[in-house]
Amino acid sequence: MLRSVSTWVVGALALSTGALAAEEGAESPQEIQSVRVSTAPKLDGRLDEEVWASATPFRDFVQHYPQQGGAPTEATEARILFDDDFLYVGIRCQDSQPALVNRQLGRRDSQPVSDYVAINIDPSHNHRSGYRFIVNASGVLSDLLLFGDYQETSDWDAVWDARTVELPDGWSAELAIPLRALRLQSAPVQTWGFMVQRFIARRNEEIHSVRIPRDANVFVSKFGHLTGLRNLEDRRQIELVPYLATRAAMRPQYSDASRPQPRLTEPTFDLGLDLRAMLTQSINLTATLNPDFGQVEADNIVLNLTNFELFFQERRPFFTQGLDIFEPVGEDAPHQLFYSRRIGSQAPILGAVKMVGRVSDKLEIGILNTLVSNAYDPTASEDAPGSRLRYNLERPLHLGPGSELPTRPVATTNYFAAVLRGDVATNSTVGGMVTSAVPLTSPCTEEDLEQPTRPAGCGTRGGNAAALDWNLRTADGAWGVLGQVDGSQIVGGVPSSTLQDGTVLNRGDFGYGMYVKAGKQGGGPWRFNTAYRYASPKLELNATGFLRTQNEQRADVGVSYVRPNGMGSLLSARMDLNGFTSWTTDGRGLIRTAGTTVGGSMTLPNFQFVGVNAGFEQDVNDVREIARSGVAFERPPRVYGVISTRTNRSRMLSGGVYTAAGYRFSRGASTGGLGWTLGGNLLFQPSPSFTTTLAVENDRTENGPRWVDELTDGAYLFGDLQSNYISMTLRQTVVFTPQITLQAFAQLFTSYERYSNFTQAAPDGGRIRLGSLAPLDYTGSLPDVQDTQLNLNAVLRWEYRLGSMFYLVYTHARTSAPFLEDRSPPRTLLPERLGPGPATDVVLLKWSYWWSA
Repeated sequence: MLRSVSTWVVGALALSTGALAAEEGAESPQEIQSVRVSTAPKLDGRLDEEVWASATPFRDFVQHYPQQGGAPTEATEARILFDDDFLYVGIRCQDSQPALVNRQLGRRDSQPVSDYVAINIDPSHNHRSGYRFIVNASGVLSDLLLFGDYQETSDWDAVWDARTVELPDGWSAELAIPLRALRLQSAPVQTWGFMVQRFIARRNEEIHSVRIPRDANVFVSKFGHLTGLRNLEDRRQIELVPYLATRAAMRPQYSDASRPQPRLTEPTFDLGLDLRAMLTQSINLTATLNPDFGQVEADNIVLNLTNFELFFQERRPFFTQGLDIFEPVGEDAPHQLFYSRRIGSQAPILGAVKMVGRVSDKLEIGILNTLVSNAYDPTASEDAPGSRLRYNLERPLHLGPGSELPTRPVATTNYFAAVLRGDVATNSTVGGMVTSAVPLTSPCTEEDLEQPTRPAGCGTRGGNAAALDWNLRTADGAWGVLGQVDGSQIVGGVPSSTLQDGTVLNRGDFGYGMYVKAGKQGGGPWRFNTAYRYASPKLELNATGFLRTQNEQRADVGVSYVRPNGMGSLLSARMDLNGFTSWTTDGRGLIRTAGTTVGGSMTLPNFQFVGVNAGFEQDVNDVREIARSGVAFERPPRVYGVISTRTNRSRMLSGGVYTAAGYRFSRGASTGGLGWTLGGNLLFQPSPSFTTTLAVENDRTENGPRWVDELTDGAYLFGDLQSNYISMTLRQTVVFTPQITLQAFAQLFTSYERYSNFTQAAPDGGRIRLGSLAPLDYTGSLPDVQDTQLNLNAVLRWEYRLGSMFYLVYTHARTSAPFLEDRSPPRTLLPERLGPGPATDVVLLKWSYWWSA
């Protein structure tokens, strides 16, 4: 019944646009023939072996950019072989000016701007997911996971290999892709979705083996076909990657920032194991014991003065593998049931297991389970830290000193997520997801809250969540409707807690929500979309997922004029107009935000990008500003504009600049103010092995009146907040070989927040209006802040054999020392008191060995 309904919906959408699937697919898909071989080619980048002569060459490439559908300026030839274990791809890239081939070196999975070839494969032939394997002219490897037809993520890795070689008339590449890395079909005769890409950097030219319109909202579903694949055996290979890691950390003994000395030296030792196994030809099992992610670069330092949590991308390898199926439908989905950054944020991960794959041609499944736990020492204190190495059953593969143990218990928690998603029509899916975070301890009671040392159950709140989702699109991807309905339940933790907007959550409470987006997202030149989302006051997804705010419903409408194939002398152009409004769902119907934005972007003939945006937001009610009070606070209206430009990144020296300005209008006792942001980045590539990136951003924001404190007479204290920061980030990459790289990172971040024009007001009917703010001669201590932070990181990476790594990592984190109580923080962006501030240094040695059978 569901399939028939969804097919009718998609068919109706197609009819409404005159873009029937039959009409779209009238042109026969392009085919590339593969040939089975008994002798594997030697992987050296050369295609001069006899075995390559048995393959049928493919030469009918077409230009994708900058001239859609045009003839390529250089000839390209591809040949495909396979055996029981590997798919072999040989590509010869002719070039009339071989000396100008860009052979920039880079780190694995950090592809520089350079000449490259890419192989895109949809082995399950479901027209919505697949893999991309990239090798550039210098042999730098990258891989990506394709999902949702037009989405992709670089946070996926497979063990594969490729070689390139210079030729008198260009260059050539050989790729060996293990079949075990792909989710295959079970049929004796298979046809895969397949597409070859080539990029010529100096011309910014991209060519494809099959034409995919740039204005289409599709990608995987438009691949050509790879045929000739017969009798691929179900070889359920196992990969094991054990690792050993030792680190030495030097950190301040006291958590009080005013006491940076003395420092403790804490040596630790870890043993761990990663496992990958093919349970069936299309279902992959991944497991890890005591994972260590010390080689992963830390998040950038940011200044967040909003009352919303920031979202950070996942970078840890275990969670990025197969993450696509756990992603919500739609880009920038407002309700996410699974946000892997929750896992391990409060306690180390003991172990995790994940299973992803297809249980049938039309059904995909994903299951993940993770256990986190940590030992603690209730007798420890900062005055008498334990220096002896200790073994704890809670972390059986870790050895470290007692001083690293927390003094408060953290509940052992089990995280679980499961997804089932099916193909119901061409380019359409429906699915469901359940997630849970369950503290494995007794529930916290009111009596526990009175204890001097609260049990672990009082410090960890869990939750359950479930959702149904759909993504129904026409065959050409131009029209579609996607969305999700979801619900949540609070489990574990304290008997009750209060959210930022004053909503009280009791253990066992349920919440519900949904979002839907529909419109024309592909084709051109006109596109439009409408969206609506709803979150009840008690919807809480943050135990396992990410929900920026609850107690909100929002409606959006937008229209766009797009010319991706160029307009006049421009290589591409786009214009957007959007309007939005949101209001609370708690019965009050308070407007939380409302406004409109307009913007445009273009690519100039010299491949320089220029973008302009502007917006207006009217008076709004902020229900989260006065924390946990339930009082709505009126925000003043504002206007803003942004201009950005970026030069051609294929040059030795390139960069971009952007500037933004915003004006906050005056209301009542609150004065108006002008804020701005100025930033830029510079990319310098003087040689193939040397890349420098410098980014600088300076910001001054007039935030208007912000809540400072609650006064004794029931009124609230506010102060106009001006925030300022400057961030300087330097990244340096030195590539000795594609297997040996050194990457260094440094960020200096300085900020200060200045309060002035203090006012007070009492709520009237649960609201505080700007007109009711009365000036106040405030004589208390100023809440001004001045802070400086410095982060350094250097990673030496050596892939000493395929899939096996050695890391040497150094990190340094330092913050400024606090100012004396009788001295107000200076209003400066100079790095004040950074030298005497507390610092932490860590040196890590990590070795891993990849083994397959």
